[in-house]
Amino acid sequence: MLVPALSPQHSRRTAERTAGPLVKLVEFLAATDPARVAAFRREYDAIVADYFEDHTVRQDYLLTRATKI
Repeated sequence: MLVPALSPQHSRRTAERTAGPLVKLVEFLAATDPARVAAFRREYDAIVADYFEDHTVRQDYLLTRATKI
């Protein structure tokens, strides 16, 4: 899946506003330990940077399907 983004940080900021579990994680970390929020953001940006090219983040996923025998 190809997701348009201006930068890895832009991708993270968008996810922090729209992805429910990520919204809750950032809220929790901000309330309990702001240093962990900064560390999380650095790590997230570093991971996304590996998949960022030409203003696009490539997100691989595995699609499986069960069959009844």
